[in-house]
Amino acid sequence: MLRIFAIVVILAAFILTSIAGLWVVKCEKFLDNTLVTLELNVERNATFDTLYKQLFQYMDTPPFFREYLIHKVKLDRNMKFGYYRADDLPVRRLIDAIMKGRQSTMKVTIPEGYNIYDVSNRMSERIVESPAMFLKTVKDKKYIKQLTGENYATLEGFLYTDTYFFPHNSTPEFVASSMYQAFLKLMPENFDEKAEKLGLTRYEAVILASIIQKETYDPAEAPVISSVFHNRLGYNMRLQADPTIIYGLYPDFDGNITKSDLRDKSNPYNTYKINGLPPTPICNPSVVALDAAVNPADTKYLYFVADRDRKHIFSTNYKDHINEVNRHQKRRR
Repeated sequence: MLRIFAIVVILAAFILTSIAGLWVVKCEKFLDNTLVTLELNVERNATFDTLYKQLFQYMDTPPFFREYLIHKVKLDRNMKFGYYRADDLPVRRLIDAIMKGRQSTMKVTIPEGYNIYDVSNRMSERIVESPAMFLKTVKDKKYIKQLTGENYATLEGFLYTDTYFFPHNSTPEFVASSMYQAFLKLMPENFDEKAEKLGLTRYEAVILASIIQKETYDPAEAPVISSVFHNRLGYNMRLQADPTIIYGLYPDFDGNITKSDLRDKSNPYNTYKINGLPPTPICNPSVVALDAAVNPADTKYLYFVADRDRKHIFSTNYKDHINEVNRHQKRRR
């Protein structure tokens, strides 16, 4: 009798062990072979049950999979708060990221020529805690002084335009600092020295680069556009650049420059009425525009006008310039 009982116990143990083994294999296969695409924000102090529901409420999980994650994987004791994104990712890799706190990043592309208002609008709440606070931060003189060591009015001109990957809900200060450090890293070689030889400070050269950026996106034209502005500054002529007026109207610019805008002396960015450069950059220029600002082409041009293909026609005197305006702009009206 005892012998029969022992055999039954051994058989039962074998069966249970086999079932447990099959259960483990099934759970492991589920972790490795199930692909997920989702975004997940694990809040501080979130419970395991909340996380489990977020991850698996719509999935056909193996039996007792919740218990497997608790007793075998130990996810309940090691889950880290944060933002996680999966794009066709095995469940195991997502869980591993959650347990190690390897948060996903948010991709944001800042095009060349964006100003601080454009950048702020591009920064959704998923990237920074508050786009409005980001705009406030890049205008905060105390923060700017701390970051740059300079008394710039804003960080306009110094937020390098590129594609970034920021942690979810980054602080405005972290984002602004990252973009400023990218500017310093990618600034053209000997930029300050070349600017000084042209009679400009770094800030003035960045201001000029921002105007060049807004006047043309053609790298071949940038040094020639730069030469026009340098020549006009040399002759103490006003720059008369429409993009500067537009910037002075931000964030309320409606898309049209009126005659009253051109006559408005109260707009400090109205280069039709003020001499020299405007008080700050008007956008965040590309490396091409920065390089052009301190490496102008050797020309005597004083004027330019865009043709129908948005290329520019350059002139050395006002009479020729007016002829080109009549040929290219008035014909388009």
